[in-house]
Amino acid sequence: MRKANERVFDSGIYARLEGIRMSAPDRQRAIDNLRQAERLVGAFRWAKEKVAACGSYFLKPVLKH
Repeated sequence: MRKANERVFDSGIYARLEGIRMSAPDRQRAIDNLRQAERLVGAFRWAKEKVAACGSYFLKPVLKH
């Protein structure tokens, strides 16, 4: 994720990662894992919205006698 996107979605996590004392490779690994988690959540949100948009297609038809 770019710095601009980090500012848009910033919840303080990136700032905390920058402020914590850790080695550069550990910090990069933590940021990469955070980005991967954000992509996974984004995929789940996208799938949820698509299923919700298609929800009317899966309604049970009502048969009246």
